[in-house]
Amino acid sequence: MSSLSMSTQRSRFGSLNPAILLTLAWAAIVVALAAPAIKTGVFDTMSTDDAMRLVEVRDLLEGQEWFDLTQHRLDPPGIAMHWSRIVDAPLAGMILLLRPLIGQHNAEAITLVLWPSLLIGAALALAALIARQASEGADRERIQLAAVLLAALSIPALIHFRTGAIDHHNLQIVLMLALVLCASDIERSSVKASLAGLFAALSLAIGLEMLPAIAMACVAVAGLLLWKGTAVARGAGLYGASLAASSALLSLILIPSSGLAAPVCDAFGGPVLLLAVGGGISLVVTAAASRAGWPVRLATSVLAGALLLWGFFGLFPGCVASPYAQVDPLLTDFWLDRVAETMSIGTVAQLQPQKLLGYFAFPALTLALCLAALSRSTPQARFRWIVASVTLAALFGVSLWQLRGAAAATIVAAPLFVPAIASLRVGRTDGWQLLRAALIISPASLAGIGLLLWPAFATSTQSQIATVEHGAACQTLSSVTPLSTLEPGRVMAPIDSGPAILAATGHAVFAAPYHRNNHGNLVMVHSMLASPENARELLARHKVDYILTCGASPDQLDLVRMAPDGLAARLGRGEAPDFLEPVSSISRPGLAVWRVRK
Repeated sequence: MSSLSMSTQRSRFGSLNPAILLTLAWAAIVVALAAPAIKTGVFDTMSTDDAMRLVEVRDLLEGQEWFDLTQHRLDPPGIAMHWSRIVDAPLAGMILLLRPLIGQHNAEAITLVLWPSLLIGAALALAALIARQASEGADRERIQLAAVLLAALSIPALIHFRTGAIDHHNLQIVLMLALVLCASDIERSSVKASLAGLFAALSLAIGLEMLPAIAMACVAVAGLLLWKGTAVARGAGLYGASLAASSALLSLILIPSSGLAAPVCDAFGGPVLLLAVGGGISLVVTAAASRAGWPVRLATSVLAGALLLWGFFGLFPGCVASPYAQVDPLLTDFWLDRVAETMSIGTVAQLQPQKLLGYFAFPALTLALCLAALSRSTPQARFRWIVASVTLAALFGVSLWQLRGAAAATIVAAPLFVPAIASLRVGRTDGWQLLRAALIISPASLAGIGLLLWPAFATSTQSQIATVEHGAACQTLSSVTPLSTLEPGRVMAPIDSGPAILAATGHAVFAAPYHRNNHGNLVMVHSMLASPENARELLARHKVDYILTCGASPDQLDLVRMAPDGLAARLGRGEAPDFLEPVSSISRPGLAVWRVRK
């Protein structure tokens, strides 16, 4: 925050400088994002991924090996998760630090509040720094203020910074903002060039959601090196060296030596390591050859890229397919296709057209402004707009394919929007006009416009994305906590109830919303679709101790629709077979528990 402009010059801001305004914005947004926790409790604000992350952190604190990412209570004897210890480590550290003072439960609660609060503060500060760096004229303070407000109003991204958000998306968004800030300035700063490589490697080590944007940033750096040669060789070389060295070091910290050659395509492993280290070394080699002229630089770059791709496709051909290709077709229809964050823009347009403006309009408009600013930029600022344009374009492209990309695209666009307008109106733009424009065209304003226009779309839309109340659908910790009074066993429950049961009880579960959990999810679906006679055999084979059904769960509705005489449908009608004993002490309206008689 100290890097922000700290000028005390009094202006229309009164006596407030950008640092104070940033602090006020951070405090306001933290309070707003914590509001649901006041009503439901902090643990019930967690999503399924947040609950699973908490389980993973607890297992680490209880002695599970650092390299062992198996969730042993999911589809016993367990499923190897595709997540990263990079997120587990700081969360575990916070809990360890607080536990002696306030106990385990309160330490976890404070961590659930503190972690996303710190990250949204970092995101707002980075937005201000990016806006300041991209601004070439006056009114930098007001441009920074507008950028902070736009970031704070980036509706699609805010869900990842609410209280309880401890999965990996918020940290990856912060690292993406840091990468844009540093990669944009590699021509001028060796420190930022090195940090850009580190941030890219950290993001990849956490997850592959930002891989397209990181790849485009690398392409932009390679293009800069081919274009300017020795003038930027130091910065480009440092970026490549940092990317390669950081990736290699992180692999030693996160991956056991036996796993480096494994074809892990959905997480940080051999394939991604090959691309990151190989790509970084390619930049270093090209930078070393920069003095020989652009034909040699071009030949070196093309040869290095060809060798890298040849090695990748030769060693890991299976990584060309989508990570969801391994999901069984039955589970794709039953579960994956209804996950909102995996929906394409076409599906959103069909099911919820009122959300289109809120998700897609702001990053699309900002991308157009960035391209316009690039066309009119000075030679000194040109590469900054190139990096901004290609990374935003990659994130926006991901959002068109899967809705989850809209969060990063929107908040990365926030600090670029106002500087782009200012660059197109040099000498004719008042700072307050920029601020008003930012508020009018903010993601929140566009989302509101979409909702106001909803009646015009409603008549032509036949179906909607189901809105599920998590507590009623048995996805919150409090809704399944009564299960903890039962002797630990194996629970057959809806897919989205799995993480909450793992976090709130000592039971094991079969189903959970993860693409690697093919077997466990199929066991649940097949058992609940089967006739009572066949279901009894399946339950016995998999040593199931309890069955939980939830009337508001999407799983229950689909299971009844798919098999009107299956076990799930019969239980929903109260027709329990004789091998199931109702647990009336736990069951309540909307949630029923049965013990399997052995």
